[in-house]
Amino acid sequence: MKFRTATVRALAASVFAAGALVAVAAPPASAAPNVTFTSRADPLDMGWAEIVMYINGDRAGTGQWAGDPGDFGSSTGDTIIAHDSASDGYGIQVTLDGSRVATTRGHNAPYTDRASGNLPEGSRHDMQVCVVKGSYSACGTVYNVKA
Repeated sequence: MKFRTATVRALAASVFAAGALVAVAAPPASAAPNVTFTSRADPLDMGWAEIVMYINGDRAGTGQWAGDPGDFGSSTGDTIIAHDSASDGYGIQVTLDGSRVATTRGHNAPYTDRASGNLPEGSRHDMQVCVVKGSYSACGTVYNVKA
């Protein structure tokens, strides 16, 4: 069966127009959020610390260091705490010395995760708090905290 040239051209034009419409209607790639961090800490020795994360101006969660039992509700001390308070698709991750991790990644907000273990009294450790989603992360300052 032979197709007429005009029919083939009309069909090709329709397919092209449909493809162009889909390309124009596709949503733009999402931009990275504006992430900011504020902190409050034990001014004398960093025996406790709290970092609050904001995503696009809205409070997203906290990362905390509880050097002693009772700090931020910790029953054990030497604990990092990640708390996600916003249902925005982003998680909160707290890392101590690059190996101990508390994360809300993969959980619906509100959600809190803790990671603890005894550390030598008076020892110093590096804590970092990040906002995470998939392969994306935005991290704040590294804080030197005390056990």
